[in-house]
Amino acid sequence: MLLLAFAAANIITLIYLVARGHELRRLLEVAWRGIWECKQLFAIILLMGATISVWLSSGIVPSLIYYGFGYMKGVNLVLAAFLSTAVISYIMGTACGTLSTIGIAIIGIGKGLMIPAPVLLGAIVSGSFIADKIAPISSLTNLTIQMTGTNYKEYVKTSLKTLIPTMIISAIIYYILGNSYGGEADLGAIQQYQNFIGQGFVISPFLLFFPVFVVVLAFSGIKIVYNMGLNVFAASIITMLLQKKSFWVVIKSVLWGYKANTGMEQLDALISGGGALPMIEVVLIVMGSVTLSSLLEEADLIKPITDFFYRKNDKALALIAKTGALSTILNVVTCDQTVGILVPAKFTAQRFDELGLDRSILARTISDTGTIIAPLMFWNVNALIIYGITGISAISYAPYGVLCYICPLVTIIGGIFLGNKTGKVSIKEAKSTASTNAEV
Repeated sequence: MLLLAFAAANIITLIYLVARGHELRRLLEVAWRGIWECKQLFAIILLMGATISVWLSSGIVPSLIYYGFGYMKGVNLVLAAFLSTAVISYIMGTACGTLSTIGIAIIGIGKGLMIPAPVLLGAIVSGSFIADKIAPISSLTNLTIQMTGTNYKEYVKTSLKTLIPTMIISAIIYYILGNSYGGEADLGAIQQYQNFIGQGFVISPFLLFFPVFVVVLAFSGIKIVYNMGLNVFAASIITMLLQKKSFWVVIKSVLWGYKANTGMEQLDALISGGGALPMIEVVLIVMGSVTLSSLLEEADLIKPITDFFYRKNDKALALIAKTGALSTILNVVTCDQTVGILVPAKFTAQRFDELGLDRSILARTISDTGTIIAPLMFWNVNALIIYGITGISAISYAPYGVLCYICPLVTIIGGIFLGNKTGKVSIKEAKSTASTNAEV
């Protein structure tokens, strides 16, 4: 549906602009240039699908779930759900992928403790969407980094300044909320999942080091495309050597997704998925968004809106608040995070430069607001996917997705403390830094 909406919007925009005197050939060239500039991002999205499938087939994700469940014994399940999904989503790089694997399993365990599913799902959503904000192999994280002209290392350093207090506040709330329901994890349910995972895969603590290696490469400055490509290759080798899967099974998994066969139907549904080809629709959606943004920019239709939205004398707090609001509004209107990243990144970068604010602050502002609030709106693509996975509407779980509320508030409050830092970096220095980061 969203793909058709972008296709229709692009066609209508082309017809309108040609009728207004714009040359069709020039518009098509602009659209193609916008797509070409994002070619690396499209490769990342396809590699993300391949990564999920080989992390499932190699036993990496099943091992994470297996050992993770072991640590849930005797703990506050609501808090454990938040923390465990936060860690796994950061490693997997996909919010919905995390939610559809360990998230579903935790909800099943929670039912045995009589914990309301919306409460537990709210905690799981809060943890899972850490992926979209900061995971090194997340398509949205890389889109944000690329469009703002920063690099992953600087982005993470800046993002942690708001993410750490957000995580602490959220953890305290979930701890209190979990205690109000009493009870501990259903050991029988945990043991059942672990038994079937152990029967279907070779489980090894060695596999837990693989995601750590990927994160280390990301912080070492290795380009994400090379990182993910190496990741897919290495995990494929592990699948063949450790899990004894044939070469053709691995190729099929990489392209179409992994299909588990543990003997437990419910578990098979949890640890199946991924694949590069199913991600083509996501690539086309991003292409549609980039094309529309490029056409509107060429026709100078967005700049008047941003000029009206912003003021020349905006200080750091106002600039951050307005950028966050713009990203959020675009997310609300378009039902997808992509436009909420592209437009603010393209049309506010210069304003951040003029105030001497690092581009990583722009990237953080977008991810802390428009990106993170996506699952709270029942009409948003993410919320619809969550509903399809769990059968629970955003109307029910949104009140408990506390991180998605706290994160925007923390970044706005953080803007207050940036006021005395503005102007310390010249426009020339800011642009030079952004150019250098973009090359990295």
